[in-house]
Amino acid sequence: MSEKDPYIKDRPGVCTVCGKVAFFDEFGNGVCPHCGWEMERDEEEMGRLQGISYPMLVPVWRAREQYRQGKPFKATFEDFVNGLYFYSEMSFVYKGILYCVMFSKGKIYMGHDEDCQFYDTREEFTEKANIGGRLLKDIWDEIENPSYLFD
Repeated sequence: MSEKDPYIKDRPGVCTVCGKVAFFDEFGNGVCPHCGWEMERDEEEMGRLQGISYPMLVPVWRAREQYRQGKPFKATFEDFVNGLYFYSEMSFVYKGILYCVMFSKGKIYMGHDEDCQFYDTREEFTEKANIGGRLLKDIWDEIENPSYLFD
C-alpha cells in the first residue's frame, strides 16, 4: 500500500471502549486492534442521542461494560429495538434463518419467506414478537448477528 492510499488507518487516537491506542482513517473510522470495537466518528454523541452505535449497534457505555467483563460485544433486545427505530430496518439470524424487521404500511413487520408477523406499536412488538411461539425477547441469547438490514 502506498502512503497515498485513503484506506490506510494512520491517525492514532484512543478507542472509546478499551481506552488503548487505535488508528483511524481520515473520516474518523477504524477497528480497535485490542478489543475489536468498530469505531465511527461521533459514535459517543449518537449513543447518547439514540442509545445505539454504528456499526456495532451496542451503545458505547454497554460495550465498555461488556469489555470489562470479558464478554463479546452483543446488542441486547432493547438495543435492537432502538436500532429499528433509528434505521427503520434490521435483521437477525435464528437457527440459520435470516429474519427481517422493518416498518411497512405503518406497522412493524417481522419475518422471512415462510413466516410473517405485523405489530401496531413498539410495545406490541416488544411484548409479542415471536418465532414458533417463543418470544423474541426470551430467545435473544440464541439470536445471531443482530444488525442493520443487509449489513
